[in-house]
Amino acid sequence: MKALLICLSFCLFLTSALHAQSSTGQNTGQNNNQDGVTQDGLWQAKLKGGNYMVRCNAIIALSKHEYISDGVARVVEVNITLNSAQIVRFYFLEPYKPETGSSTLGAGTQALERAKGLFEQAAGRVSPDLVTPKVVKNYPASTHAHTIEFVLKEEARLTALYGSLERSFRTGQGRVFTE
Repeated sequence: MKALLICLSFCLFLTSALHAQSSTGQNTGQNNNQDGVTQDGLWQAKLKGGNYMVRCNAIIALSKHEYISDGVARVVEVNITLNSAQIVRFYFLEPYKPETGSSTLGAGTQALERAKGLFEQAAGRVSPDLVTPKVVKNYPASTHAHTIEFVLKEEARLTALYGSLERSFRTGQGRVFTE
């Protein structure tokens, strides 16, 4: 009986030790892939739409906000204000779905969603890269001449990017954020 109790205790100990190792290993790997710390004082974003790098001590302000654009798109935006003429924007956008409102606006949103779905379906057959969101600028009508812009496909990734930026802004410690 004593031998059985010792054997069960040992098995329980091994199981908890293995679980602790795999949990710790998984968390560390996930953080390294998405938001790793560096010692160089630079914050870097490696995104599908390009790369961006800035000195942490060059960031003057950081903001995250949400707005409705032209009644058809919900935009969540992260802005970095630098000690230069450049402004950096990272954003996520999706069709606006009013909770209550006119049926005309709802019909417009439905048409927009249907067109987007058809485009993604057709583009996905040609090339998976065609359905990756891209920043579209209309020169000379664009008012953002000194603006660097990146669009992210998922709101959760934008929130994670903001968290990475905020940690670097507060501590001055460099980080590498990967989409």
